[in-house]
Amino acid sequence: MRDTNLRLGAALAEVEGLYSALLRTASPRRRRRLQAELSRAAGRLAELAAVSKERSEGAAVRRSRWGRRRVLAERGAAWITARYGRETR
Repeated sequence: MRDTNLRLGAALAEVEGLYSALLRTASPRRRRRLQAELSRAAGRLAELAAVSKERSEGAAVRRSRWGRRRVLAERGAAWITARYGRETR
C-alpha cells in the first residue's frame, strides 16, 4: 500500500507542476506542449488512482486520509484530462 501511495504522490506532484507551469507560460508553442504533457500525466494519475481504488478494502479506506486523497486525485485527473485532453488531439 505504501508503494502505491508513493506512486500516487509522485504522479500528483507531476500534474501539479505541469499545471503550475501551464498557468505561468505565455508562449503558445510551450502552452500546447505543456497541455499535451499535462493530459498524459493526468491520464497516468487517473490510472494509478483507479488501480489503487480497486485494491482498497471498502468504505473504511475511502474514509481514511489516503482514501480521500486517492478519490480527489482521481477526480482532479479526470477534470484535467477532460479539459486539456481535447485540445491536444
